[in-house]
Formats: sequence, C-alpha cells, structure tokens
Amino acid sequence: MYKIGCFIGYSLENPIKAPPTWDLIPHPLPTKTLALELQLFFLMSDQSAVSLVLLLLFVSSLLVGHHGFEEAMALSEQEDEELEKKLLLINKPAVATIHTDYGDIIDCVDFYKQPAFDHPLLKNHTFHYQMKPISVHRGTRDQVSSKFIETPVSLGLKSGGCPVGTVPIRRITKGDLIRERLASKITSLEDNDPGTHDAVVRTRANSNQKFIGAGAQISVEAPHVDGGQYSAAKMKIQNGPDSIEVGWRVDPSLYGDTRSRLFIHVDVGQSHCFNTRCPGFIIVRSDLPLDYAFDEVSYRGGPFFYLYAYIIRDQANGNWWLEVGPNNTEIGFWPSRLFTGLGDLANHLEWGGEAYGPPGTLTPPMGREFFPRGSAIYDATIMQILVLNEYGQTVDIDDLEEYSDNNNLYKVKDRGNIPDDGHYMVYGGPGGRNTQV
Repeated sequence: MYKIGCFIGYSLENPIKAPPTWDLIPHPLPTKTLALELQLFFLMSDQSAVSLVLLLLFVSSLLVGHHGFEEAMALSEQEDEELEKKLLLINKPAVATIHTDYGDIIDCVDFYKQPAFDHPLLKNHTFHYQMKPISVHRGTRDQVSSKFIETPVSLGLKSGGCPVGTVPIRRITKGDLIRERLASKITSLEDNDPGTHDAVVRTRANSNQKFIGAGAQISVEAPHVDGGQYSAAKMKIQNGPDSIEVGWRVDPSLYGDTRSRLFIHVDVGQSHCFNTRCPGFIIVRSDLPLDYAFDEVSYRGGPFFYLYAYIIRDQANGNWWLEVGPNNTEIGFWPSRLFTGLGDLANHLEWGGEAYGPPGTLTPPMGREFFPRGSAIYDATIMQILVLNEYGQTVDIDDLEEYSDNNNLYKVKDRGNIPDDGHYMVYGGPGGRNTQV
C-alpha cells in the first residue's frame, strides 16, 4: 500500500500504458505554505514500480507547471531557507522593475552586475553596455514573395524598457526553483534526454565545412503542452561539445505557463542552461529580455508571425552575437573565451522543431500540431535560412539532411531554395505516443 498524492483508482498489474484519471482533494499541510496533499491507493506489482514513480513525478510537474502553484510541494524549513539563499544569488539588485501584462517581473539590473559576470573567466573584463560587433558579415537575404504575408513578431517591452546602463532580466521566483526540482526528479531539463524528439534539417556529419554564422525566420507557434512536456523551434550552431541555440519555446516546467517565449540555450564545458540561468551571455540591449513572451503566434491559413534570429561571429575577436528582428538588433553576445569548440568556427548547423515528454507519458505536439504538407500556409516553417561560410559569404547548402528520430510522431521536409522565398523547411506533428515505445 502506497500513500502519495491523489486518489487513483487504477490497477497496475501491467506497466502503465495510459495515464489514469484522478480526483484532487485540497488539504492544508502543516508547513509554511498551503499545498495539495494527494493520496494514492492501489495494488502494484514490482514490474510497474518505475512507471509509477515516473507517473507521480509527471503529475506533480503538471500541477505546478500548468496551474501555476508556486509551492505545490511542501518544503521543510531548511529547504525553504536554501531556496531563499539561492534566489538572493540568482536575482541581482534592481535599479527599477517592470511588471509585464503576462505576470513576469523584469528587473532592470546595472550592466556590470548582470549574471554574466559571475563567470570566473569574466571577472576582469572591459565590456560595456554600448558595445557593438566590430567586424561581422550579415550576408544577404532574399525578398519574400507575395504568396503569403509574413510579419515580424513584435519584440520589446511595452514600457519602453529599462533605463540606460541597465539590462532587463526576468526575476526568478521560488516557484521556478520548485518546478526545476520537480523536473529534475523526472529527468534533467537538457535537450538530449530520453523522451526528447527532433525534426530538423542539418548539415551532414561528414561535412568539412566551417561557418561564422547562421540565421532564419522562424514562425512562432503555440503547440499545446501539459506539465513536464515542452515543444520548441530552434536554430543551433555547434562545434564539438559547444553549442548555442535560439528560438521559441512552450515550456511550463521552465516558465510556469504555456506561452510561447524567446529562449537561448548554451552547452559549454559543464554548463548547460537557458537564458541567464548560468553566467556567460552578456546582455547589451535594455528593452528586450530573454524569456520574452510573444503576443502573436501563427495559425494554419494565417496570420503568420516570424522571429528573425541570427547567431554571428565577430571576426575581430571571436565573440558570438545574438541578433533578432528584421534590422538585426543586437541583444548580446557570448565571449569567445568561454568556449573551446566554438572558440573556433562552427562546423554544424541545424534548424527545426523539438518536443519532449517525460518517460512513461505521451509526447506533445510539435509546430502546428499536424504533419507538414509542404506549404508555409499550413505548416510550421523556418524560412530565409541564412548560412555564412568561413569567409563570411552567404552560401546555400544543397546537401542538408532531413532528420526526424521518429517519423510516426513528427516529420520534416526541406523545401530547398525556392526563387524569391529563399531556403525554407517545414516541420511538425501531433505527437501522442508513449515515450517508452
């Protein structure tokens, strides 16, 4: 007999193949917060123990992520104190604060006190908030045809942003840390865990090509996800163990809501994290926070909203710059000293969708939640794909490969270089299969 979480009338004589139904019973806990005590009574065979644990963790993550309970998990006094100390380290002193329409608190932090400079390699630096790339080649983009209307997604804080000399950083809450803790009990938040699925076009592994930059116009979507699931679209550059990603992401475990948000992700050394959660990325823009929630998303048949995103290497010093929008607005950069592989040029590029469901659960939809038909009108699209070779020249790579790790869940189609429309690809799928199969 087990006592965990909610009343579930379900026999586990066989491994879980579909989630049961449950009734939630509110009950005050003798702690500092009010949470949901869930009680579960059932008979269980040894064979199903692992599936049970994964299910319960998923339920906990769903409750916290989808419904926004900041403390659905009872904390001991010591655990609560540890989270408070962690918050003091993460959240830097604010010169001003901005409250967004979607519930975030944006702290305007002095440029020199932003989290990036907690990195030991950036302790002695000469960076400043007026920095711009010194020598970058942004290439050329094709003009979009009139077959459909594509609109740049709105970017920037409605208030006009933070004061000069400060940078906008989303305030991390105790609820964010609790969701991370719950998610970590299922698996880590990284993109290479079991249950992660990709549908991308990418350069081939045996290619000897090198690149100083890449870009694209990524249609902003809002696929339905629950709990510990996420669904995203990304552009990725890589060299060996180092990689940088930019795109949009719907991720309740990370953000506490199901909005489509701007994100960056970096793998470098032993650091693997999103946005400003680990030091290194230096923000120079005062009006566009990472984690920005998009007001507009695309739909089948229109309208269509696109995130213009570029990662380009400054040839003068090796720093990798993140630029967004049709005018290549510089958000910030990763200093070259942080990297080993990307201390040199990139040798791998990819664009496409990614979706994740915790082990033992169903996978979420990707893109516009349908298998692609091959049209930007109906499909989630990444268009105007830009590739800069090692000399800074705009090139079209003819031998990109399509890759989906499970074509029963998600598909991808490389449409190639279409006159007037540029190089574009479509991707997506309904998901819906157990991640254990």
